[in-house]
Amino acid sequence: MLNTLKLIFLVTVGLVSGFGMGLGVVYSVEKSHQAPSMAEASNWSEDVIARTLPVADQKAIKKSRLSAVRVMSLSEDQETFSAASGTYFTTGGRYYVLTVNHGIVGPCPLTKIKTENEYVTCLNYVELNAGVDYAIIEIEELTERVPLKFPQALPKTFRSSNIMTTTYYTGFPNSAGPFTLKGNIIGYLGRDFIYLQSYGWAGSSGAGVFASNGDLIGYVLAVDVGYTAYGVDVLENIIFVVPITNINWDVLQR
Repeated sequence: MLNTLKLIFLVTVGLVSGFGMGLGVVYSVEKSHQAPSMAEASNWSEDVIARTLPVADQKAIKKSRLSAVRVMSLSEDQETFSAASGTYFTTGGRYYVLTVNHGIVGPCPLTKIKTENEYVTCLNYVELNAGVDYAIIEIEELTERVPLKFPQALPKTFRSSNIMTTTYYTGFPNSAGPFTLKGNIIGYLGRDFIYLQSYGWAGSSGAGVFASNGDLIGYVLAVDVGYTAYGVDVLENIIFVVPITNINWDVLQR
């Protein structure tokens, strides 16, 4: 009789325990399928970077996003408007934007630098280089961006530009964004260009390109154009990047 009662007790405990575990599993599955609460959603930020990425990549993306600006230029006759991307940096206690020369179509007072809530005017064209196609613009300090520090942000070796290096850039394609895009270095054209397998559209030109270790290795110049059976076509997934070493940084000492 005692053994029978003991057996019933053990079976009952087992059933209750199993039932409790079953409820826990059901609750867990049900909880995982619930939408985030309003409190949780209010803590979400559009600048939260995927934690599944390597730490170095997360830091590179953060640098890219925090230094990305939109460059808007209006011609003097106000008939031509250009929108490009740029990279915000500082040196010697002054603040600058690096972008493409072909994105500048008017005088300094008609060129503006924009972030989400800031809108500042060009103070000075430090350099407009048509040959290498870059522009360095002096501006006031921005409160919504964190400038790259020069020359610390520049690569110390060429290892940052090895074949199949993972890269990131943040730009404003089609006047939208900021959007961060991932790519890989797939080749070179001498020392003039780096070929990047990524994506680019109008408005991406001028965006700073970062290696996954955080080095600024260049800036987006253009998308490739190729010949197909249907004629000339734009290859939106092959990007021309100008190496950062092609810029004459001595102009900042003037």
